[in-house]
Amino acid sequence: MTYKTILVYLNDSRRAESVLEPAAELASRFNSHLIGFHAYSAVPASPIPMASSALGSIVAAARTNSESIADAFRRVTKGRPFVAEWELQKVPHVDLASIVLERGRTTDLIVAGQTDPDWDLSPLMDFPERLALESGRPVLVIPYAGRYSTVGRRVLIAWKSTREAARAVFDALPLLQGAKSVHILEIRGRAEDSETLMPDTSIAAALGRHGIKPEVRKSVTADISVGDEILSRAADLNADLLVMGAYGHARFRELVFGGVTRQICRQMTLPTLFSH
Repeated sequence: MTYKTILVYLNDSRRAESVLEPAAELASRFNSHLIGFHAYSAVPASPIPMASSALGSIVAAARTNSESIADAFRRVTKGRPFVAEWELQKVPHVDLASIVLERGRTTDLIVAGQTDPDWDLSPLMDFPERLALESGRPVLVIPYAGRYSTVGRRVLIAWKSTREAARAVFDALPLLQGAKSVHILEIRGRAEDSETLMPDTSIAAALGRHGIKPEVRKSVTADISVGDEILSRAADLNADLLVMGAYGHARFRELVFGGVTRQICRQMTLPTLFSH
């Protein structure tokens, strides 16, 4: 198993290189076909009627952003030993996520930036949660702060015996097989009895058959949240990748993240691979 096709979703020229760098490094590592994908809306996000001059300014800003992202893609991928393909799509509506989801479903891995709460266009153009929950593909989310040129050398797996966590671990196999260290963290509550507090070694045994030698860690927490414990352990281990299941549930007509996944996605301090 490997990542033969990687799609990197780029939406903000200010963050394009920080998202591109780890995607390009992975494409070099796995000799992947790297697709740089940018979609922009032809319809203003605001329902308020605008003067032609204001509308023209919005269109010009979108064009400038697209051109800057395309330049960054060409610059970062120039001379790399993989095929790099640039795709630009003009969308006749504001639901950009649906277009990126459709394109991403035929790839092995999607790379996207974390939601930036300080970006005015974030509600329209940042949607890593939807990609993780609806694409059916593993999604590597890159924090909006910091630079991460190398990903997956020191990996922390947030493990629990669920479908989502199992999907994440096995979706991450290409990275785990090349990692220098792999740690499995299972977090339990103090209310659980001593027998259930024994660490689950079955996933470690399964990974061992793939040539991976993980270290299993157990954590019992009550005073801080599970999300805080995961991020704290990741910092202690100097991990450069977190692997975990994306837990969602239906609310009206949309999927939303469960508590721990939502917290990690908002407060992540390292690249995180989500699968649902």
